[in-house]
Amino acid sequence: MAEIPQSIREELKKPLGRLQAGYGSVVRLARTHRIISVGDVCTLGLLSAGVTPHLAVFDHLFMRHSIDNGMLERLEAKFPEPVRYRNPPGTLSGQLLADAPMLLAKGGAVLIDGEEDLTALAFILCAGPGDIIIYGQPNEGLVVVRPGKELKKKVEGWLSAVSLGHEI
Repeated sequence: MAEIPQSIREELKKPLGRLQAGYGSVVRLARTHRIISVGDVCTLGLLSAGVTPHLAVFDHLFMRHSIDNGMLERLEAKFPEPVRYRNPPGTLSGQLLADAPMLLAKGGAVLIDGEEDLTALAFILCAGPGDIIIYGQPNEGLVVVRPGKELKKKVEGWLSAVSLGHEI
C-alpha cells in the first residue's frame, strides 16, 4: 500500500476528465460503453438515472460521513456481495491495483474499507477503449473520464513515483 504524496493529491483535485452537472450524457454513453462508477453518491445517481454501472466502487461514506440508511439499503440491494478491500485515506491499495483488471473483467461492486477516491486511478490504468470512469467532483458535479494513452501515461507516472517513494 502506497501513500499518495500531497503534491500528487493536489494535482488529483483537478478533474481527470470532462466535468458535467448531470447524468444525461452518461445515460447515453452507457448504451455503448461499460461504466465504472467511483463513489457512493455517483453510483446512486447513476442508478437513479437508470444506469447500472458495470463496476461500482463505494465506501458507504459521502464527504467522510456515513451515508444515510436509505442510500445504504439501495447499494446493498443492488450490490449484495461486493468484493472488499482495505484502502486507507490518501492511499491506493497495491492489492486493489493488482486486482483491478480482474475486477473490471468481472464487474459487480467493490466495497472499500477506508476511502475509495484514489481507486479510480487503478481502473483508469486498466480500462479499455469501451470503458468510462465516472466519479464525483465535490461541489461541482461529475467527472467523465475516457482513459486514453496520455492520461494512462500520466497515472503510471504518478504511481511509479509513489512506488519509488519520490514526490512529484
